[in-house]
Amino acid sequence: MEKKEAKAKIKELSSIIHYHNNLYYNMDRPEIEDTEYDKLIRELEQFEKEYPEFLSKDSPTQRVGSVILEKFEKFEHPILMYSLSNVMNKEEFYDFHKRMVKETATEDIEYLVENKFDGLALELIYENGKLIMGSTRGDGSIGENITSNVVTISNIPKSIDYKGTIIIRGEVLITKKDFASINEERIKEEESPFVNPRNAAAGSIRQLDNSITLKRNLKFFAYQVANYSELSTVAINTELDAMNMLKELGFTVEGIDLAKDKDNVIEIYNDIAIKRNALDYEIDGLVIKLNNLAFQEKLGFLSRSPRFACAFKFKPEEKETTLLQIDIQVGRTGALTPVARLEPVHVGGVTVSNVTLHNPSEIKAKDIRIGDSVFVSRAGDVIPKISRVNLEKRHPDSEPFEFPDKCPICGGDTAITDGDIIVRCINEECPNKILKYIEYFVSKPAMNIDGLGKEWVTAFVESGLVKSPSDIYKIIGNDLDKFDRMGEKSKENILKAIEDSKETTLKKFIYSLGIRHVGQGTSDILAKRYESIKNLLNIEMDDLLSLEGIGEIASKTIYEFFHDDKTKKIVLDLLSVGINPKYEKLQKIESPLTGKHIVITGSIDGYSRQAAKDTAERLGAIVQSGLSKTTNILIVGEKAGSKLKKAQAFGIEIMDADSFIDIAKKY
Repeated sequence: MEKKEAKAKIKELSSIIHYHNNLYYNMDRPEIEDTEYDKLIRELEQFEKEYPEFLSKDSPTQRVGSVILEKFEKFEHPILMYSLSNVMNKEEFYDFHKRMVKETATEDIEYLVENKFDGLALELIYENGKLIMGSTRGDGSIGENITSNVVTISNIPKSIDYKGTIIIRGEVLITKKDFASINEERIKEEESPFVNPRNAAAGSIRQLDNSITLKRNLKFFAYQVANYSELSTVAINTELDAMNMLKELGFTVEGIDLAKDKDNVIEIYNDIAIKRNALDYEIDGLVIKLNNLAFQEKLGFLSRSPRFACAFKFKPEEKETTLLQIDIQVGRTGALTPVARLEPVHVGGVTVSNVTLHNPSEIKAKDIRIGDSVFVSRAGDVIPKISRVNLEKRHPDSEPFEFPDKCPICGGDTAITDGDIIVRCINEECPNKILKYIEYFVSKPAMNIDGLGKEWVTAFVESGLVKSPSDIYKIIGNDLDKFDRMGEKSKENILKAIEDSKETTLKKFIYSLGIRHVGQGTSDILAKRYESIKNLLNIEMDDLLSLEGIGEIASKTIYEFFHDDKTKKIVLDLLSVGINPKYEKLQKIESPLTGKHIVITGSIDGYSRQAAKDTAERLGAIVQSGLSKTTNILIVGEKAGSKLKKAQAFGIEIMDADSFIDIAKKY
């Protein structure tokens, strides 16, 4: 290749990588898989090695991480935070090992092997035992001050038993279970789901509203004492010494092993590769470090990574299949969601035949076409996704998928709301929007109209009997006689359920309105703050923004809903047909739980999760979502998770479900 072509290629690759860096680090919305990104980096590194005269300081190969978002205060790291170079297979790791032998002048090398968590790097600084700073890695030199968010993470100690300054680094992440729950809620609210747990964690920790961070149940796994050489009260000679110190200080340290030689590393790698799907969190490889810290100091650092460590990446589990069709579904808010219909394929223990593609940009970025041979994986071993297309098998007559510019149901106009990436039908008369909205309105968490399932809702909407929620309450017996298979008993049951639903709680009524970004939790906050529909209809933006647990975006949609003439009419119409939403102020009583900070884990016989929380609050308890140093009692039901072990380790009082039920009955 001529130098002119090489220069152009380096410029092109740099531009592509910068684009994907911005999506990954700053937008939390990656468009390509890590393996594809790694290939781009390696290709650029090879060109820069062959043509060093074209290597610039701004090259992605010379930088670490992301730019700093302006909404956060900048923080300069006392010690640089580096990224890691990758090895992709056994041969590459053995090459790395050969370099270690050569550089240390000994074959007697131990490695500390750690799970490579797929999360966001975080630095914590403690001064005389007090947490004074929490920051992101940023570009390695300067990060973002997110201390107010860090303190909401339950397993990060707010104080430790150490005099002097200590700098601790680790990874913030979301468990697979919590990742699935978050995306389930986002999909229900017709918001774009997170692509993977890493982006969910990054999107949660980099929030100006720390109540959002609190709700995401983040975890922190410590993996480094950055200023080990400056510690005056303890001698740390190896990475294993540092990990043991972190445990003693109260930090969570997971997934570490000591490898005696290079072959032992491969044994551990193969073992973890098999077991990783069973872990509670996602890992994408192992971090391999020289255990001897004196060796680490001798080898030092390259521009963006240490010379004494590497990331030994796992091969992503993928299965190939055929994309048969792309359907466009229309939700209650008008969201147009593309769904790929696949030839069924078994991936990660489940059979996958449908994959949500989320939005047009994903289809375009991956160039997904009908008839393509595609590779399917599962994000966080939970949500199936199309990871890439096998271009070698693409039919020559294949054409790019054209996302419709009109609603496929009603033919109405579509638009993308400011700050959103989802295309929505803006026709208020769209039959599918009406259908999905009514299904949502009658569901159990909303108005809970028993017996009015999808089949009858569809029949009522398609017949024109129901065009809005208030129409449900205008139905009379004669209206139902025209429907096939509508017997007298079914008719009586439906009419009774409709009538009974008029007496509902304010929380359920708010939820039933289908306001964007307003789930059950936010509905509860609004009900407790405003206590009546009349107050909600006169809601003020400044007051909304002051509420803990409701962010700026949700505040905007709530305000607009109750002040827009069309959506306000929905509320008034429902009140006019006799719906009577009541706020029942919780009457707290004195009990053994009064004033206690409690956490509930597992299922309690006879109680839903919300009912158990409400009962505990009635008994005067302060219910927390996760364990922390302030937790007094862990109430344990059936199928309790990892919280039980943590509570025992923290010395927190354990109360079984039967004891909780006895207190509830007595008081």
